[in-house]
Amino acid sequence: MTGLRLLALAIFACLASACGKAADNAGDAHANHVHNPSAPASGSEQQALVVFSDAAMLDQTGAERHLRSDVIGPRIAVVDFIFTSCQTICPVTTSLLTEAKGRLTDVPVDDLVFISMSVDSAVDTPERLAAFASSRKADWTFLTGDKPVMDEALNWLNAYSTNPENHTAMILIGDASTNRFSRIYGMPDPDFVEARVRELIAARAQDASLHAH
Repeated sequence: MTGLRLLALAIFACLASACGKAADNAGDAHANHVHNPSAPASGSEQQALVVFSDAAMLDQTGAERHLRSDVIGPRIAVVDFIFTSCQTICPVTTSLLTEAKGRLTDVPVDDLVFISMSVDSAVDTPERLAAFASSRKADWTFLTGDKPVMDEALNWLNAYSTNPENHTAMILIGDASTNRFSRIYGMPDPDFVEARVRELIAARAQDASLHAH
């Protein structure tokens, strides 16, 4: 087990016990991200019926992007939810996804996309997202935008929370060409993310082979 994954486990254990309570009392809610106690157990998986918004958003460069048609399109997608002032779960989640993405460099960019969506768009400017991504070597698309737009998009993905620090730790993985997605709770295991993406790629190849006959 890598040091990063040990850190992830330690953070979850901390947030589930006294450290989480201490964080609640520390005053700065954004800096003390609290795991949502009503969320399913870490590591659990659910099939997800997802609707991706196509309203105008901004990526970390300030460019206008459209989540459904521009960023995702027909690709396999790995989507997570972060806010830049988080100092616990979000940075670790991003680092774990950086590790997973690094194992998938053989997959063409036309087939696979990683996306991080801000759950605190009132604070998360493109500049803040760029700094957050750069500090974790996260070379994928980070999205923010007008709060009503982002809130609606997050609602459709069952990822909205009134207070960003209480948002549920989870990722979505699936194939947008079939609209079959899974919601995985807790912090992502790079082994699992890589394996699931490769399963989806294999399923695509098998489907293409069947249609070729």
